[in-house]
Amino acid sequence: MTGLVREKRPVIHCITNYVTAGDVANIILACGGSPIMADQPEEVSEITALSHCLLLNIGTPKETTKSTMINAGLEANRRNLPVIFDPVGIGASRYRTETALSLLKEVKVTVIRGNASELRVLLKELTGQNAGDGNGSVSPARGVDASFSDEIREDTLKSLKETARALSAATGAVTVMTGAIDIVSNGKEDWLIRNGCPQMSRITGSGCMLDGIIAAYIAAIDPTPSQNDILKAAVLATAAAGLCGERAAKRVETISGGTGSFRCCFLDEVSLLEESTLKGGINIEIS
Repeated sequence: MTGLVREKRPVIHCITNYVTAGDVANIILACGGSPIMADQPEEVSEITALSHCLLLNIGTPKETTKSTMINAGLEANRRNLPVIFDPVGIGASRYRTETALSLLKEVKVTVIRGNASELRVLLKELTGQNAGDGNGSVSPARGVDASFSDEIREDTLKSLKETARALSAATGAVTVMTGAIDIVSNGKEDWLIRNGCPQMSRITGSGCMLDGIIAAYIAAIDPTPSQNDILKAAVLATAAAGLCGERAAKRVETISGGTGSFRCCFLDEVSLLEESTLKGGINIEIS
């Protein structure tokens, strides 16, 4: 998969947040794609038309965010381009939540990527249900981080798999729920990825960067991929990011480095990742 991305160099149109825009652009370049960052309402449709995939991230919403993302999304839908959506911090404010819901009402998305709290809130808002929780309650996120009760552990895995599956069924999108264990679902089958390291949660933008890797991997497959193709590409992208995190953590340990060193080493590992390393290091299972 890594070789295919580098061979095709897919163009990824990113409408993302200002906190991590540079990180997202650099990680797309590192894995072999070509980012373009454009959020001016007058040009987003044209830029999307030149691209192979659209990445939407509501991390720092502003007045034009909703209309800009919808216009770009509709253009992507007209051209059958994949759309990756990250509902960052949904539930933290009503404005942010309504922006996400408006987007999903107008635009067909291919992949939804978020932490467990974000995806539980999104499911609740879309359907009124909270899979796996009999009392229907949803724990608030800690800003843009998952709540402590929504951390993905062996004892919460069953409940959170049900959430991922239900959200996929409700939206038609592949759902990527990230945490200590990552869950990828298409509503029918669930894949678990057990790659990654604690340091990934200690730098800002690790989830946003994963969005970029997912976008590049999906954009590199067939022009009209099946949902099964999309599922497998999302699984491989998530596992690749986790594996690169593991390898970066080992490099940082040898130099007694901190989070700044980890961030740089993670980017290096993505840029250096080879197919043989990916195949030999990923830890995935069908659940």
